[in-house]
Amino acid sequence: MTTHWIAIWFGRALILAGFLAAWQLASGTLIPKMFVSDPISIIETIALWIADGSLWNHLATTLVTLLLGYGLGAALGIAAGFALGLAPFADRTLAPFIAAFYGLPKVALLPLFVIFLGIGIESKVALVAVVVAFLLFYNTRAGVRDVDPDLINSLRLMGATQAEILRKVFVPVTLPWIYTGLRVAVGYALTSTVVGEVLSSNRGLGFLIESSAGRFNSAGVFAAVAVLVALSLLITATLTRMEVSSSRWRM
Repeated sequence: MTTHWIAIWFGRALILAGFLAAWQLASGTLIPKMFVSDPISIIETIALWIADGSLWNHLATTLVTLLLGYGLGAALGIAAGFALGLAPFADRTLAPFIAAFYGLPKVALLPLFVIFLGIGIESKVALVAVVVAFLLFYNTRAGVRDVDPDLINSLRLMGATQAEILRKVFVPVTLPWIYTGLRVAVGYALTSTVVGEVLSSNRGLGFLIESSAGRFNSAGVFAAVAVLVALSLLITATLTRMEVSSSRWRM
């Protein structure tokens, strides 16, 4: 197994190294460097941001916005998913309204959030929370509906309370659905955070992308994107480890 994983990681490293080498060689020869920059310039830009401390300030702003919006949206989505998943009548009544709001491009709400909450971090947190809430709501509701009704009826006949059924059946069965929603929501949350920072902010990685693009600094744009990719991978890996740990009850 160890040899197998070493071979996998070695293959991944070769693919990445080959891609970066091809990019470096093509930049300035096959493709104008102004448009695609090159890996060495991107690394130098990140190193410069680290040295002057600007990266940490912008990264901290993006992280705070992301985590607050992500946590708030996940909590609201999971709670609503359980509530409507356990109440079929209310779910059917509210379904068309929820579907209509879900289909609305959430970024269109950002100007309203700015009007009500200001241009600070609060409006971006609200945007991320709305995006994440809907994703977690649908996944959680689907997980609740996946529970076998015959199992629930059998447990009730044996004297199980609603709280016991919720804790010992609904929550364990729904957890994989929730973790799937959490992983999918990472990309959407990052996108919403960056869009919010691009449109109405003077801090954050989105602001770095916008200001670098305004100066035709492609290395700065790619450097900020590289930091976002690393952040996304870190969050996704953390969620995967949490899912594995919480799923040991299946073994």
